[in-house]
Amino acid sequence: MTKARNYKILLLIIVVSGLVPLLLLYFLYLREIQQAITHTEGAWPGVIIILIRIGFISVMSYYMFHRWFKQEEQYLSDIPFLFGIFLLLLAFGKILDLFWDLTFFTFNDDFVMFLLKIRFFIIILEMAPLIFLSINMILYLRSLRGKSTGDEKQRNKTTLRIMLLIVAIETTAVILAPNFLIMGILLPCIVIPSILVIIWMFLFAYKNKRLSQVHPLIIAIGFIAWFISNIARVVLQIIFGETPTYIFTAEMIDFFVFLIIFLGFCLKANYSQE
Repeated sequence: MTKARNYKILLLIIVVSGLVPLLLLYFLYLREIQQAITHTEGAWPGVIIILIRIGFISVMSYYMFHRWFKQEEQYLSDIPFLFGIFLLLLAFGKILDLFWDLTFFTFNDDFVMFLLKIRFFIIILEMAPLIFLSINMILYLRSLRGKSTGDEKQRNKTTLRIMLLIVAIETTAVILAPNFLIMGILLPCIVIPSILVIIWMFLFAYKNKRLSQVHPLIIAIGFIAWFISNIARVVLQIIFGETPTYIFTAEMIDFFVFLIIFLGFCLKANYSQE
């Protein structure tokens, strides 16, 4: 059995393992979801835009994996694989977000806290591949400055250890978080540093004419827009509250943001003409 075939089987296992519990959750609370859609004015536009976004992200993920498998050799440190995993986990997160939006006022605080922690775990995992890429770039920068970081294989091992340490610390913090206030504090602590490092990494790559198989500048602009959109979500929620209008507006903004990011991964930087 070839390595590519093994990776395809592993990806299939990941997809099934992610989808089955999410679909089971929808099945168990189908009545509550139907009631929410029926009795909430303006619910359908929000549901439709989230479904469109889930579909779009899924197509993006498939494209990145397809691009990865077209390579002669597949490595877990390749950009198409890392971004494909990021998008796949993001799609899982959006499926859970839709469930959250449709059942927001249905459950008691304990179950809501459970769902919130699950969502945070998905956020931690979805950011991990891009954190891996960022750490790898930092180690590569150190090697350019004459500081020994070993060969590429050794850098990947060091990067993996650092990434797993970050994931372990963030996961432990989420598990130990006792209430919604602490969870609300943890979210920006997890997301903001990760996005800022990712932005720096792609800007650095563009400045130093690296990662030519994608367009780092467009990707950096996309992540800057995503960073701004995360701040805008807070403002929109204050203005509209947890309403269909807020959900529709926020999801539309993020749809166009990820369109920019995806464009950056589809195009290649032509450094010879810059």
